[in-house]
Amino acid sequence: MTSPVDRYLLDTNIWSALIRRSNAGLVKRFEMLERSRIALSPIVLGELQVGYYKGDRSAKRLMVIDTIRTNAELLTINSRVADTYAQLRAQLEGAGTSIGPNDTWIAAEALHHKLILVSDNVREFSRVPNLRLENWL
Repeated sequence: MTSPVDRYLLDTNIWSALIRRSNAGLVKRFEMLERSRIALSPIVLGELQVGYYKGDRSAKRLMVIDTIRTNAELLTINSRVADTYAQLRAQLEGAGTSIGPNDTWIAAEALHHKLILVSDNVREFSRVPNLRLENWL
């Protein structure tokens, strides 16, 4: 259950849907959120930038990525986040339920900062114990 003070970490697929404006409900929900409640993973930022370098190198796309970067709190990966990542990865591998390396980092950030992860990749992220997960698509 969410509360008015919950903060959100948006996964790459959510940002991509927002950029494309492909889901009116998602856009409306996002626009109603205070920007202080939105966090941005450097992993997600990197994935968005890969999309720019691999394909759409338009000035508009670059401007959108820059707007995302400046309007959401950009998290940092420090030693405490790295420890959360290491514990999570060891736990998932030990249980035979590993997820992708970038997704493990993103989940670790959400867990460490007590954020709700918003992703369309529920199948993968649902393997992460204690991860608060929502799908807005």
